[in-house]
Amino acid sequence: MNQITLTLLCLISFLGCKTHKEHQTKLIYSCNFNAPSDLSNWVMEGPGIATIQDGKLLLHSKYYDVTSAYYTQNGGHFSGLGANFYEAVEPAMKKDLGSEIEKYYVDGVFRGGHLVYWNKFKTPENYIIECEFQSLSENALHMLMFSCTGNQGQDVFDNALKKRFGVAAQYTKSDLHNYRISFFAPGRGTTNMRKCPGRILTIKGEDLTLKDLQGKHHLKIIKYKNTVEWYINNTLSFRYQDTNKHLKGGQTAIRLMVPAKGLYDNYNIYEIID
Repeated sequence: MNQITLTLLCLISFLGCKTHKEHQTKLIYSCNFNAPSDLSNWVMEGPGIATIQDGKLLLHSKYYDVTSAYYTQNGGHFSGLGANFYEAVEPAMKKDLGSEIEKYYVDGVFRGGHLVYWNKFKTPENYIIECEFQSLSENALHMLMFSCTGNQGQDVFDNALKKRFGVAAQYTKSDLHNYRISFFAPGRGTTNMRKCPGRILTIKGEDLTLKDLQGKHHLKIIKYKNTVEWYINNTLSFRYQDTNKHLKGGQTAIRLMVPAKGLYDNYNIYEIID
């Protein structure tokens, strides 16, 4: 995507957002990651590692170091648009898992190593998510998932749903309904929102986390009826209206691809009460 196209895209997105209003809200969930006990409200899927570091949530894949070494040796970075890091992750996971690695293949192709970190709290239909984010890697990709339910509207941990291990297709093309916003993709330049199942690309906006690759960023999602607004550092990136059976309340999650590593803090959810 060239700079002219990106500029036009972001301008269109901004013009579509000018009707935003301030909402009356009530804080209904808060996690500041000050103690290991805060992690009791979270559930890991995939080979992810979640720890508390200086009052923040540190998230990365068990195979993050493997991919970092791979890119250092090959003199490049992962922008979010390629998958050559699997060349390093696959043998490392096979060494750890043996035949169990088979569950990380999709149509015979290895797709393992990623993580999804679910929050147990279930939101109402209209809500706001806010958190702080800081990348500890130059490599992509981070995502926030929200309004997540099973295909019958059930809790994402319902035993009737298929088992999941962090593989993308299990969240995008299986028995989960959800929105997800991806960000911090050096080389791509945009932050993208998709609707699942189907991995439907709904809208793109400027990825303002790329203005400062090592800096701290404030993230905010406003989900009100059929509208989603996405803010980075209090600047509107896009506004999307879902006119095709919009999703309602559900659970939220943080997703990281193997090459990514980051800190999250002050994960707050507000109910919109007006």
